[in-house]
Amino acid sequence: MFALATDAAPGRPNEDFAVASTDLAVVVDGAGIPFGGCHHGVAWYAQQLGVQTLVALIGTPERPLTEGLAAGIAAVADLHRDTCDLTSPGTPCAAVGILRIGPASVDALALSDVSIVVDLDTGPEVTCDLSIEEISGTEPDAVAGMRFGTPEHAAALTALVQRQTATRNRADGWWVAAADPNAAQYARTASYPRSSTRRASAFSDGATRPVDQMAIHGWPEYLDLLDKVGPAGLIAQVRSIERNDPEGVRYPRTKRHDDASVAMWTGPQEPAA
Repeated sequence: MFALATDAAPGRPNEDFAVASTDLAVVVDGAGIPFGGCHHGVAWYAQQLGVQTLVALIGTPERPLTEGLAAGIAAVADLHRDTCDLTSPGTPCAAVGILRIGPASVDALALSDVSIVVDLDTGPEVTCDLSIEEISGTEPDAVAGMRFGTPEHAAALTALVQRQTATRNRADGWWVAAADPNAAQYARTASYPRSSTRRASAFSDGATRPVDQMAIHGWPEYLDLLDKVGPAGLIAQVRSIERNDPEGVRYPRTKRHDDASVAMWTGPQEPAA
């Protein structure tokens, strides 16, 4: 079983989405220009992609996660290719994370910067594709020393987004889900023995800020906190950190708040006999 929580950045529609069955969770972090090329919008795309990917994988434990994601991307494209411009640079796209708990293995997939964290007897293993940062630069570096609401911050953010857009979904760039199901082949995947797995969760990047952007916690400590407060409580902790740095001085970032989602596996370590 999974415990889920998702929370929109205050004052904005939630472009994250999380959905799960008893043994499978999908976390989607949508992006794109609002209604740029698609009249449905980013939130609709994220929701549809999560549902369609779950449908493609549920009940088929032998199906590779990349195939399920490709099927999900194709199914969503079919839903709106006749009404929307899927070739527009502003059409919705999304980072995707999938976590599957099988009888013998725990399978993880990350397309772009959703993080799947599987805590083994030997410590946490993270599946996350940070090619976007390796190619376009990190968000904290892009806006370091700049306060929210200043022309300098706005210009730096615009330049970062332009670099990200110019290098997205190209052979020499970084990949997210959009309209081309072939993007799924660029996802990072990993499998771990179920018997060695202590806990496992999926996080959108808005929920991992205290670890990977702010360096407040390491993964072992952060997973302990998740165990203590649950997914909604963890996101509340993120919001508290963000509110206590309203200008982005201590923790430089592109957005004061970001949508945040967590899917936490709550099942037993060992499968039922």
